[in-house]
Amino acid sequence: MNRALAIAGRPIVSTVRPGHDVPDEPRGVPDEPGVIADELGTVGPGHHVPDQLRGVPDEARGIPDEPRAASDEQYCAFDPHVHTLFSHCSISQPERLIREAVRIGLSAIGVMDHNDVKGALDAVRCCEYLKSSGAIPQSFLVVPGIEVNSTAGHIGALFVEKDLPMGLEPAQAVDAIHDAGGLAVAVHPYHSTGIGDAVFDAPFDAVEVECGSVFDLRLVARNRELAADARLSDVAKIGSSDAHYVRAMASCYTVAKLDGPPTLDALRRAIVAGACEPRTSRPYERLSAVLGSIRKLR
Repeated sequence: MNRALAIAGRPIVSTVRPGHDVPDEPRGVPDEPGVIADELGTVGPGHHVPDQLRGVPDEARGIPDEPRAASDEQYCAFDPHVHTLFSHCSISQPERLIREAVRIGLSAIGVMDHNDVKGALDAVRCCEYLKSSGAIPQSFLVVPGIEVNSTAGHIGALFVEKDLPMGLEPAQAVDAIHDAGGLAVAVHPYHSTGIGDAVFDAPFDAVEVECGSVFDLRLVARNRELAADARLSDVAKIGSSDAHYVRAMASCYTVAKLDGPPTLDALRRAIVAGACEPRTSRPYERLSAVLGSIRKLR
C-alpha cells in the first residue's frame, strides 16, 4: 500500500460498504447517577462518574444510532486512541477512520500511531478536507498524537504535532510530552505493552482505565481498579479502543463534558479538568468475556 497517497492534503478515497457491520453502539445509562454501566449491566470496580458529569443526558453518555454524539454540543463522545496505516500493525486509512467515526456517532478521535506523528498530521489534514467538501460535520475533531516506546512500555501523547524520543524512562517521556505541549496518557497500563506499575512514577494527565485491546479479565480488572486508586486521583480516567482496524473504534471510548463549543482547546480543558467518563461497548464486554477465559489468548 502506497502511504504517500494518504498525505499531501488529499486523502485516499474510500467509502463504507452498504450494510457494513459496525460494533453495536454502547448506550443505555442507568437511572442511578454515579455508576457507569453498559447495556449488560456490567459495572467496573470503582467506576464512579466524575462530579462534572453527573446529570449528563442519556444520549450523550452513549453513542446513538444517528451520526452525532449528543444533541447537546456540551458533550463529546471521543475515542482518544486509534491507529492508522502509519503504524506498522494497522492498515486503516485516515479518511475511512474519520468517516466511520462520524457514522457511528463519535464527535472526535485521537490518532496515536506508534513512534510516528505523520499519521496523526495526515488525519488532521484529511479531516479538514472532508469538512471543506461537506462530507462530515464542521464540529468533528481529530486530536493529533503519538504512542511512543519507553523503557517500561508504551506511553501515549495527545495534542502533539511532532515526533518524540523513544527509549526514555517513563518520567522523562512524560516530561518530553509536556515540553512538546501535549498531554501524557498512560495507555493500557496493564497489558503486554503497557507500563504496569510505572503508571504511578510519572505525572500523567490521563490513564486508560478502559481499553479495547485488553481482553485478559485479570488485566481488565487491574486497569479498572486504577479509576479508584488514590495515587491517581488528579489524573483523568478515559476509555479508548486502541483500534488498529476501523471496525474496532468505540469498543471503549470517553464522554467529555466541554465548557464551550467543540474545539480542540475545549476538549483538552475537559481532559485536564477530569471531566471525562470512560465507557465500554456491549461487543467489547462480550468479546473480553470470551477471550479473557482462553489461556492462550491472554
